[in-house]
Amino acid sequence: MKYLFRRNTKTVEEINREFNEGKLFADSSYQRRKVWNDQDKVRLIETILMELVMPEVFFWTTNRDPETGIASTHIVDGQQRINAIVDYISGEYALNEGYLLNNEIKEKCGKKTFKQLEQDLKNKIWEYPISIVEIDTECTISEIKELFYRLNLTNYTLNQQEKRNSKDSAFGDKSEALSMYDFWKKARIFSSSDAKRMKDIEYCCSIYILANEGIVDQTNGKKINDYYDDYKDGFDEDGELEKKIIYSMGIIEDIIDKTTISFVSKKAQMYTLFCVVFEMIDKGKSFDNFFERIKVFVNAYSRFRNEFELNYEDAEKNDLYANIKKYKLASSEGINKVANRSIRYEILYKVCVEVDGGAISKLREITDDMESMLAKKRDSKDNLELDDLIDEE
Repeated sequence: MKYLFRRNTKTVEEINREFNEGKLFADSSYQRRKVWNDQDKVRLIETILMELVMPEVFFWTTNRDPETGIASTHIVDGQQRINAIVDYISGEYALNEGYLLNNEIKEKCGKKTFKQLEQDLKNKIWEYPISIVEIDTECTISEIKELFYRLNLTNYTLNQQEKRNSKDSAFGDKSEALSMYDFWKKARIFSSSDAKRMKDIEYCCSIYILANEGIVDQTNGKKINDYYDDYKDGFDEDGELEKKIIYSMGIIEDIIDKTTISFVSKKAQMYTLFCVVFEMIDKGKSFDNFFERIKVFVNAYSRFRNEFELNYEDAEKNDLYANIKKYKLASSEGINKVANRSIRYEILYKVCVEVDGGAISKLREITDDMESMLAKKRDSKDNLELDDLIDEE
């Protein structure tokens, strides 16, 4: 056997103390972020109070100081459980009654923080033994990351990006760095849930891939997985892709206002905007009228409804209306398919770059026509609701 794996136990008191002293920690270079919600945390504490067994955790001790004997210990697997326990003891949350399943625990502990518990219940938590698998100190960090990946390979609770994060990859590091820019906050692209589950990093992976090779199919995770593997040792080493993306962020940020934010904040539409801006940069196109044209397109897009049927004698108007309809369809299903990504890019690029001012004026007229149809629809609904109220009286 190459390495030894010893099984041991430590009390919550020991683990809490070592965690707070910084001797025990989760290494963010391969661990996922905190993702447990309050229900998960409360039910773990309930398990401890009921003195039932919880799954074992994996620890790896390394970097021992030869003079003091003090060592650093990685939580290789089990950081969600350890964090839930430490956070409860430190007063981060109370035991929500709605999440507790045991009636006795609910009566004694419901709504209580750790400090509010009776002494005997506190002692139950302090003395609770946690089963630990101690990994051989001879293991290297790369082997630990591989172990973490293998431990979670079939664990459905980890998404693909959280598993990728356990791998060393220059491409992954670049994508994570990109996800830290304030631009994403201004554009409101990522929710707090996205950030917890590393969906922000995954999305930035797709932007780097777009900058590197253009529009690709990303209906599954294979493309990103390949990039993590193929660019493990180096990616964008001259920084040209990063510069292009950051410059594009500046262009897109300039078009964000109260009239465009609902459009820009959609992941599929942001991807399309990057497609268009990258192409404009590559072809040396001017961005002088970019905001105005985007605003015209967004106004038309936001007013379109599938049930509307507009027909014009003007062929260009019909073509513009058909493109809005086509864009809407490509934004509603299979949004990461290469065909739908290409459709959205081609239509938005056409409006932003290729058509003349006359076409933009016609698109405004189409928007006015759709707004009129929406107003009639609203009036009809109001009248129907009024009739219903009269009938009730």
